[in-house]
Amino acid sequence: MADIDFPDVPIESGVPLAPLAQTTTLGAGALIVFACVCAAAPAFADAKNPVPAQAAAPLEFSANDVATVERRDIRQAISLTGTLSPRNQTTVKAKVSAEVREMLVREGEPVRRGQVIARLDPTEPQARLDEKIADLEGGRAQLALAEKNRAMQLALLEKKFISQNAFDSTQSNLQVSEARLKALAAQVAIARKAVEDTVVRAPIAGIVAQRLAQPGEKVAIDGRLYTLVDLAELEVEAAVPASDIGAVRIAQEVAFRVEGIEDRLFAGRIARISPATQPGTRSILVFAVLPNRESTLKGGMFAKGQLTVNKRAGALVVPTAAVRDDAGQTYVWRIDAGKLTRTAVQVGLKSETDGVIEIVSGLVLGARVVRANLGSLRDGAAAKILERR
Repeated sequence: MADIDFPDVPIESGVPLAPLAQTTTLGAGALIVFACVCAAAPAFADAKNPVPAQAAAPLEFSANDVATVERRDIRQAISLTGTLSPRNQTTVKAKVSAEVREMLVREGEPVRRGQVIARLDPTEPQARLDEKIADLEGGRAQLALAEKNRAMQLALLEKKFISQNAFDSTQSNLQVSEARLKALAAQVAIARKAVEDTVVRAPIAGIVAQRLAQPGEKVAIDGRLYTLVDLAELEVEAAVPASDIGAVRIAQEVAFRVEGIEDRLFAGRIARISPATQPGTRSILVFAVLPNRESTLKGGMFAKGQLTVNKRAGALVVPTAAVRDDAGQTYVWRIDAGKLTRTAVQVGLKSETDGVIEIVSGLVLGARVVRANLGSLRDGAAAKILERR
C-alpha cells in the first residue's frame, strides 16, 4: 500500500475542518480501515472497563397478599338450605255428616290436646243411636225367650217326651239370639261413637293454622274443619350431594340462620336420612330437626345452615386460596429470608364457611405464605413484603 501524506495543518480552536477535507485525499481502503478502527474503539473500552449487570429487582408483596400460618379451631361443614315445616301437624276432619253448630277457635290460637274446638248438630246421630238401642232391647227379649224355650225343651228331652232333633233346633235358636244380641250391641256402640264425634276435639296440642268451615255449613264425612300445627319442633328438608352423604350421620349438629331472624343462630340435629337419591338428581334428602320451644320460628320460613361433619381444635390453618395443586401435589409459596420458596404441604380439614384449610405437615406456626394466585412465581426468587403503614 502506498504511503499517504497528511499535510501539516495545525489544529486550532475555531479552524474549520472543511479545508482539511478539501486538501486531504484518502484512498478507499484507508477509509475502510479508519472506519473500522473508530467503530472498534468503544468495544475496546468496554473490554478494559466492563459495566456491572444490574441485579433483578425483588418481587414485592403487599400485606394483603400474604397470610400467616395460625392456630385455630376448624370444622368441616356441608351447606344445607330448606324451608321450615312443623314436624307434627294434622288436619281435623268431621267423622260424621252433620251441620256445623260451633267453631270455637280461630287461626293463631293455641289449643290443648283433647280441647273441644267444634260442635256438630247431633240430631241425626242421636236418632240412629236411639234406634239401635231399641233394637238391642228387642234382641235381649228374644234371647230371654230362647233361653226359656231351651230350658223347657231340655226337661222334656230328659223325660224322653221330645226327640234330640227337636232339642237341637231349640238350642240353635238360642245361639242365633245370642249372636244377634252381640251384633246389636256393636251397632249401638257405633251409633254412640257417632254421637260423641259431633263434639270435635283437638288430636294434638298446637296452634290453629287454618279454619276451614263455618257455623251453619253442612259438612260430609271427612270434611275438613281445621289444620293444626305443633311448633315445638320444626323440620328442615335439605338435599345433600351424593358425594358428601358418606360424611352425614344421624344426630350430627346443624346450625341454621333463618330469614328474617339472621341475628340468631338456631341449633338442630340430623334426625333422618333418605335411603335413596331423588329422581333426576344425584342428591339425597336429609331431615334436620330444630327445637322451637318459644315458638319463635314459623312454618314456611327459609333456613340456611351448616352441617358439621368433622371438627378439630387448635389446628394449623392457612387461607384456602393459598394452597395450590399441581398434578396431585399440594403446595404453597412460602416467603422466608427474602426468598420465595415452593413448599409441599399435606392438608386436612377444609372449612368452606371460614375459607381456611388445615395444614397437617409442611409448615410451622407463624410462617408466611402468598395468600392467593398472583400469577407465575419462580422458586428462589427474591421477595419483599411491604408492611402496612
